[in-house]
Amino acid sequence: MRLALVAVVLAAPAVATPAAAKTTYCSPTGDYCTSAARVKHVRYLRLSTFSFRGQVKICVRDPRNLRTCHSYALRRSGPLYEVVVTWKGHYPNPGPGVYRVSFFLGTTSLGPTLSFTLRP
Repeated sequence: MRLALVAVVLAAPAVATPAAAKTTYCSPTGDYCTSAARVKHVRYLRLSTFSFRGQVKICVRDPRNLRTCHSYALRRSGPLYEVVVTWKGHYPNPGPGVYRVSFFLGTTSLGPTLSFTLRP
């Protein structure tokens, strides 16, 4: 019985609902990772890479479907280059709902759109 319970618990994340927010992504090759994760009550938008340099554009689409984009320079951080910005200080917050975050290098989208939900 105990083994069956462990198997169900381990399989549970694979059955996530479509509404579940995906807040992180790493490319299949591991060249870059993007994140819109919350750490200690602060939402960070982050891109880390060892493959490219220059400017990265981060766009956030808010619950009203309004899109705000800003460009940031990748900065060296040890062996990686990265951009780390706080969502709250750089993008509008019209209130509760789903926020979608996209990362771009030039016109090339870097991974899938990430999302997070702001609760009332």
